[in-house]
Amino acid sequence: MSELFIKLGTAFVTALLFCVVTIKTLGAMQQSGYKTKTFLRWLRRGDNLLFNRLFVLALCLSIFSATTSLAFSFLGKTWALIISSVPFLAFLILFIIVDGKYALKIPYKATGRFVRLFVTYLLLVFAVNFGVIYLLWYLADVNGSTIYGHIAFAPFSLMPMALPILLCAANLLCSPLERARNQRYVSRAQKILDETQMLRIGIVGSYGKTSVKNVLTSILSAKYDVIATPASFNTPMGIARTVTGEEFSKKQVFIAEMGARKAGDIKQLCSLVRPNYAIFTGVCEQHISTFQTVENVFAEKSEIIASGAITVCGESLKGRISSRFGDESVNVVYANGVAVSDVELGATRTKCTITLADGQIRVDTPLLGRAAVENILLAVTLASRMGMTSAEIEKGLANVCQVPHRLQLLESNGVYILDDGYNCNPRGAEEALAALCRFTGRKCIVTPGIVECGVLEEKINAELGAKIAASKLDGAVLVGETLVGAVKNGYLANGGAAETLFSVKNLEEAKTWLADWLQEGDAVLFLNDLPDVY
Repeated sequence: MSELFIKLGTAFVTALLFCVVTIKTLGAMQQSGYKTKTFLRWLRRGDNLLFNRLFVLALCLSIFSATTSLAFSFLGKTWALIISSVPFLAFLILFIIVDGKYALKIPYKATGRFVRLFVTYLLLVFAVNFGVIYLLWYLADVNGSTIYGHIAFAPFSLMPMALPILLCAANLLCSPLERARNQRYVSRAQKILDETQMLRIGIVGSYGKTSVKNVLTSILSAKYDVIATPASFNTPMGIARTVTGEEFSKKQVFIAEMGARKAGDIKQLCSLVRPNYAIFTGVCEQHISTFQTVENVFAEKSEIIASGAITVCGESLKGRISSRFGDESVNVVYANGVAVSDVELGATRTKCTITLADGQIRVDTPLLGRAAVENILLAVTLASRMGMTSAEIEKGLANVCQVPHRLQLLESNGVYILDDGYNCNPRGAEEALAALCRFTGRKCIVTPGIVECGVLEEKINAELGAKIAASKLDGAVLVGETLVGAVKNGYLANGGAAETLFSVKNLEEAKTWLADWLQEGDAVLFLNDLPDVY
């Protein structure tokens, strides 16, 4: 009986340590939307060193535990194994301490689902640990060899290599329960939305959704009590989280950002929200990995028009909308119907004049680039269609703030930092480069390339390299290994200076390089360094 308790205790303690060792891997699963296939794609990325690190840990555990057990074999097998557990535990704790110095780019959040996955993962690792320990213990007894008895548990040290797979298994075990919980949560939100009389607005598109939502929220808040989905919460669960919140029932207008990774997502979100109004920003190659073609992306996003919502669209969509819905789409309004003039695209501010039927609006905003003007026009067009006056719109525009990680301008010690960390599409990358070039000092870009473009990734990243070369920057830092080869090839093939191109393994190395390179008056663009998991 005492041996059984020892095995159970050993299995649980090591399971707990193993789970803590891989807590950031759970964060990666969270960033993958708890989708096992997405997580596995991340695991298989060429620049993903998780298995390498776990292999080094497993190698250290097996070598030092086995040699320690043999070194103290004169004390007997039981004491030798107890003493060998010291380096085993020490290496696990050391790994946790060292790994703790490197924060996730997007820290994990201990949500209910995260905690439930952690507990399931812990129990699964405990069960596997106990089974392996019991088997190795049995083999040691059966073998009878003194030497074998001291090294019999060395294979257990290889367990860290299996942890990512066990995490996937735990996620699959949790999925049916989570789907049921999510459905109940969404159904509750659906009931609330069905009963409310507030105005509802949906925002779709391959780019600019969060930025447009930010501008529209500021404008409408000059007249209405507005609530919008936070950050990039653009799934049924993200919308449900807002709808079921305490503040929702007190509001007059609900703005829902709507994202799509597969066919049917927008239709599902429209069925949930039933928007009265909508904004369709545009389409590009983002999410080609799941939609295959830009036309498929458009077909999915245009479900917002098919829903019947009065939809403000970017001018770039006119041809596609006419082809699908006809030239007389009664519920489509194009933003170019609002006149804009005197556009000034500055390095730190953007200015323009917007003319509406009842007056002019002079815009002076911290939002940067031509895309900022387009986003403002989309929001102003919808606000005007909803009955707001030019004075009300101007009042709302005065409160517009920068959106974190969306071409956000920061300044530190005289150095200008353009944080475009969430940029993940070719159009946004081109706008960000244009914004960088408006500064007068030395200019540098830091990027791992553009992701989620499927079979077009190599082509798109080569084009990014060509655009970087054409920008004549003073420095270009390519991060990682997966996509930067295509960026580098495009850069060099289009006349980019080899002496200004630098490659680093990770963002930390990039920051170290920048610390030596940057000086007062310089500008650096971080393009698509967030998130770490796609």
